[in-house]
Amino acid sequence: MKQHHWKSPSIKQIAQEAAVSPATVDRVLNGREGVREVTRKKVADAMQRLGLNADTGNPSANRTRIAIICESGSSFLHQVEQQVRAAINDYPQLHFSLDSVPNVQFNAERFSQLITRRAATSSGIILVCRDEVKINRAVKAAIDDGVPVICLTSDLPNSRRSAYVGIDQVAAGATAGWFMGRMLPAQQSGNILLICSSTYRTQEEREIGFRRVLREAFPWLTIRDRVNINDEAETAYLSVKKWLERGNPLAGIYNTAGGNEGVARALTDFGVQDQVIFIGHELSEASRLLLENGTLDLVLGHDIRREIDLCLALLQQPGSGQSFSDSKIPLLTWHRYSYFA
Repeated sequence: MKQHHWKSPSIKQIAQEAAVSPATVDRVLNGREGVREVTRKKVADAMQRLGLNADTGNPSANRTRIAIICESGSSFLHQVEQQVRAAINDYPQLHFSLDSVPNVQFNAERFSQLITRRAATSSGIILVCRDEVKINRAVKAAIDDGVPVICLTSDLPNSRRSAYVGIDQVAAGATAGWFMGRMLPAQQSGNILLICSSTYRTQEEREIGFRRVLREAFPWLTIRDRVNINDEAETAYLSVKKWLERGNPLAGIYNTAGGNEGVARALTDFGVQDQVIFIGHELSEASRLLLENGTLDLVLGHDIRREIDLCLALLQQPGSGQSFSDSKIPLLTWHRYSYFA
C-alpha cells in the first residue's frame, strides 16, 4: 500500500511567494519582533494567496483535511494518483492525503481499519473500493462520527455514504452492449466473453446493463463465459489465452475491468485481433495505443479529474452538514479516430 501526504506549503514556499527570506517568514509566523509592518503584510498577503491563515503559527492548522482512499487495479490507481496530484495546486486551502491500495493486496479487515484511521483525522473522505460488508460498516461509523464519505466511480449504496460521484455504470454497460451488437453482423450468432474483476459495484452494474441490452436487442449473441482477472493485465492475458486455447469461436470481448493490455496481447498472440470486437473501459496511455493500432475497438470512460473536483466541491459546501446529492457525469467514448488531447 502506498501512502501519499500532501502537506501545507512550507515556510520556504511562503518565503518564495512573498519574496522574503525563510527566516523572515519564521519570525512573522511566531510573532517575533524585528520585522517591518510592510514586510509582515507581504507575508500575510502571500499566505492568503496560498490559502493559509496568517494569524496562526501553524500554516496547516485551519486547512480542511481530505483523505482519498483508493483500492483498485494498478492502472486505475495510477490514473487517480495523477489526477490528485494535478488537483493539488488548484486547492491550496486543502490538506490532502492519498492511500493507494492495489487490489491484489486487499484485506477487508486492514482496509476497514484504514478508513477508520483516516476518519479520525480528516474532514471528509473520498473513497474508491469494492463493496464489502466490513467496509460498509467502517463507512457507516465514519458517517455517524460526522465525517462525510463520498464514493468515487464505484458506489457503496448499503453503507449510508454521503454521495456518489461518477457515471451511471448500468448505462455504461448498456452502451457497451449496444455498440457490441451494432458492430457485429446482424442476426449472426456469436460468442461473447465477459471479463470482470472483484466485487466492485461499478463492474457489477456494467455487467447488468450489458446483459440487459444483449438479451433484449441482440438475442443471437451469447455470453459464453465470465472470467475474473482481478484488474491486472497479466491475469487478463492468462484468462483470455486459456479461453482461446479451447478453440471456441469468439465474436466479441467486453472487459468491465482493467487489464486491457493483457486482453489485447492474448488476441494478438492468437492472431484474432482483427476478428474479435473488443470493448473496454478507462482511457489510459496503454488503451489509447491499443485504440490506435486497432486491437481495441472502443473505450468507455469518464473524466476522473472532474469527478475529483465535484467531490471536493461537495466537501467544501458551507453549512451543508451531511446533506449531499449524488453527481452523475456524462459517459465518454473513444475510438481509433477520436481526438486525444
